[in-house]
Amino acid sequence: MRGFAALIFVLMLTSSCGSLFGGSREKSTRTVPPPPPAPQEKYKPSPEEKAEGYYQIGVSYLRIGEIPLALNYFFRAEKLKSDDPKIYNAIGVAFIQRGDLDRAEEYIRKAIRLKPDFSEGYLNLGIVYEKRGELKKAKEYYEKALSNPLYLTPEVAYYRLALLAEKENQIEKAREYIVKALRNNPDYIPAYLELAKILESEGKDSKAQEIYLKLINLYPKVQYPYYKLSLIYIKKGKLQLAEKFLKKCIELDPTSDIGIKAKIKLEELNE
Repeated sequence: MRGFAALIFVLMLTSSCGSLFGGSREKSTRTVPPPPPAPQEKYKPSPEEKAEGYYQIGVSYLRIGEIPLALNYFFRAEKLKSDDPKIYNAIGVAFIQRGDLDRAEEYIRKAIRLKPDFSEGYLNLGIVYEKRGELKKAKEYYEKALSNPLYLTPEVAYYRLALLAEKENQIEKAREYIVKALRNNPDYIPAYLELAKILESEGKDSKAQEIYLKLINLYPKVQYPYYKLSLIYIKKGKLQLAEKFLKKCIELDPTSDIGIKAKIKLEELNE
């Protein structure tokens, strides 16, 4: 008990020291936590933003050949933004890939009505006519696409013109268009492949071989140059090199059309 009383005395003395030495006791203050922040409203994208999102998803599906899914998202985008020419153009491209050229033309023309200088629309309209075999009309639309100085990808139109020239056996004209395509885009693979094809048709296999090797170095995951290079090596009797490039082609994608062709060719070599 005596110890307990002494403790109480000490505590009392300590608590009164402030007044003994002329100081004043500060009142204890409680820190009140700030009120919780008001809940923020969930962000709601605008119809235009939703449309752009649906469009981009559709483009992704179109690139991998999922046409029904691509169209599904393009039509969703169209409902939200019915004045966007690129959406109608994309629908047209999807129908081209499906083989429905009449519906493709319908939607591409809608795009052009909304944007009369829409080079991508004229290009795709040219593809529609090329697939119908109306080469003169196709050429008109490819040239119409190129008439716009702000056209961002003129190499594509020049490439399509080269294909038309080749179909009409105008090889020198085709070469001129290929050169123009590569001048506008030095990395445009289809133009290189077409140039190599022209060189092979002229018996210039060594020059075509150089192009395929260049493409393999630049784009090692593109199958086609491996396959074409293997054919040149077979022609030259270099079967070990041919086998090497066929195997690499198959390794990249054994289920693609070119991968299946490479398998067949490899089996023929090993017979």
